[in-house]
Amino acid sequence: METPLHDAWPKTVFDEINRPLHLDIGCGKGGFLLELAKERPGKNYLGLEIRPSVAEFAQERVTNQNLEGTLAFVGCNANVDLERLLTRYETSGGGSVDCVTIQFPDPHFKKSHAKRRVVTPQLVETLAMFMPTRSIVFLQSDIQNVLDDMRLQFREFNEYFRDELDHVDEYMPDNYIGIPTERETSVIKNGLPVFRTVFKRTSLKFVKGGSN
Repeated sequence: METPLHDAWPKTVFDEINRPLHLDIGCGKGGFLLELAKERPGKNYLGLEIRPSVAEFAQERVTNQNLEGTLAFVGCNANVDLERLLTRYETSGGGSVDCVTIQFPDPHFKKSHAKRRVVTPQLVETLAMFMPTRSIVFLQSDIQNVLDDMRLQFREFNEYFRDELDHVDEYMPDNYIGIPTERETSVIKNGLPVFRTVFKRTSLKFVKGGSN
């Protein structure tokens, strides 16, 4: 089921719609984007969170920290709503999607719950449709199998996204963005590992149904 949007969205939430967009999928309470928007102005920031009440809480934090017009949150299922959201952003004169972050998603280990996973072939295709050459996808998780599964989904579309690491058993030691999520801070504080990689968009134009 699609998430309802204001008729004028995204112009109702972004003051300068032509700015490049940083998209955080599975943003939780929004702490990562709040810090990023404060430290690195000049972009628009959009967080997507499948739990509407959590997205509403994150949006309240935007107001409290005077970041309205630059940062917004939407409660939605990215695998249902992402193409519609990015189409609206693009047709409203929005800038390019220059960075996507997917961090510490719920694992959904059971095969019967595979459709609930954040990174699916459909999501990768949608990102390929909208992201320009050399734009970035940053993935991280404290569960190795979760990172490996997300990574595999993007590697299946290697004509559109190239893993910055050659081997699947290699992981980035540091956060590529440089600003930790609330979950990441907790994991590191407890001395636990974080598994990370970065994909870069190739120059090949997306063709629907053209992969594999």
